[in-house]
Amino acid sequence: MQMQKWLVSTVLGLTLVGGAGCGPQEQPAPETTQPQQPAPQQEDEGRAVSAMAATAITWEDFTRAHTTTSLTCISARYAHSCAFCANNNDYQLEYSNSSCTGPNDTFNSCITCDKAWLTDIQPIYLPDGDLINVIVEHNAASPDVVEFRLESGSAVTWWKQVGLVGGGDHWKVWNENGNSWCNWPSASTANCNTNSQWTSIVTDPGSYFVFSKAKGIFAVHTEMYRLYNLADRLSGGDRVTFRWTKD
Repeated sequence: MQMQKWLVSTVLGLTLVGGAGCGPQEQPAPETTQPQQPAPQQEDEGRAVSAMAATAITWEDFTRAHTTTSLTCISARYAHSCAFCANNNDYQLEYSNSSCTGPNDTFNSCITCDKAWLTDIQPIYLPDGDLINVIVEHNAASPDVVEFRLESGSAVTWWKQVGLVGGGDHWKVWNENGNSWCNWPSASTANCNTNSQWTSIVTDPGSYFVFSKAKGIFAVHTEMYRLYNLADRLSGGDRVTFRWTKD
């Protein structure tokens, strides 16, 4: 299902630090910011991005999973001796269902398979059914900035956006139908999937990432999740990649 294409007739000039959608270019004086209160909506590419459904998440939410172990057949079924099944706890069910009259019964057999304990790990989805993988690369950028990147899995085609809010700025990366932009959909940022912000701003307690996506039959751009405590995982020179693999 493809996203509805939106045309933007006017591109506003940016007064943020840095160049055209490519992160900061000149170091501003250090600022101390306070945690920002969620706004009811923010303008984005000429469309309102609703923030009413935003949910605070943590770094751990990206990696939460259900882990189960089970004794599973790793071969086709065949006949084991009654003694083998009787003396092996992993085959007690097969032994009880067999024709064996006892462990020393050599006439009958116990039908089973070779088994192994296998571990199954299933990721726990974010509240709206999303899966976002996170990779942090150290020493991948200049020490005075932190880069952030947005990718989408091959099955994810609807509009997705990651924004970094802090220091009075809102730097963004978004993609749709295999195309990506930084800060506005113009030729100057086509195919841009990585943006950056000064390390001092990223590690400030008031800064946060905001994750947005298109929802519903009208593909409304909706703010879904906010990630605070960026300094817990990020420091100067890091590149963090968010890969949206399921929506």
